[in-house]
Amino acid sequence: MRSFRVLAHLLAYPEAELQTHMGELKTALTDEALLKGKPLKNLLGFMDEFAAMDLWVAQEEYVELFDRGRAHCLHLFEHVHGESRFRGQAMIELAERYKTKGIEIGTGELPDYLPLMLEFISISGADEGLDLLEQAAPVIATIGEKLKRQKSGYSTVMAAIVALSGAKISQTDIQKAADAALPDIKTLDELDEQWKEPEAFTGAPDCGTCEPNETPIAQPNGGM
Repeated sequence: MRSFRVLAHLLAYPEAELQTHMGELKTALTDEALLKGKPLKNLLGFMDEFAAMDLWVAQEEYVELFDRGRAHCLHLFEHVHGESRFRGQAMIELAERYKTKGIEIGTGELPDYLPLMLEFISISGADEGLDLLEQAAPVIATIGEKLKRQKSGYSTVMAAIVALSGAKISQTDIQKAADAALPDIKTLDELDEQWKEPEAFTGAPDCGTCEPNETPIAQPNGGM
């Protein structure tokens, strides 16, 4: 399911190579035809805009959206478990699922990173991959709603993922979840406090402490 790999690349830290190959990514989406209608149209529009953006501007926007605060964090368990002790066990279980497909989690990576999850889904059977995506869809939809309120084109990527999941989600519930977002962080001290982890996770990286380009998409052994 190549469409999920395309979406994974679109959510990774922007690099010049991504802009260069945007036409090929668009072709992969339209040829596979898993995504249709308005979600596809909106996503293709965002891809055109992204390809034409100044790379520095694209990178700054990415960091501002995904690395400064929790609201749009691409580590999904942050939204589900927060600082709960259940987060660690959920990470372990997800990493074990990845291993069944030959995906090894590298140093500095966490298994709940959405682009990595999309890579896993792209090489899984439809039932296994879409089952995982359907479970994650409410969180992804809520992130998408927050991005939409920020007038970010990345909201079209989230909408595409939710559409592919096939999940039936109440828009009212998603709006309520988005309304419950944490307040904006104004200072670096507030940012540090918001991302503080409990002792059980000391030393574990998260998207508030890693540099944007230190979270590469893991590849299965022997490539994909």
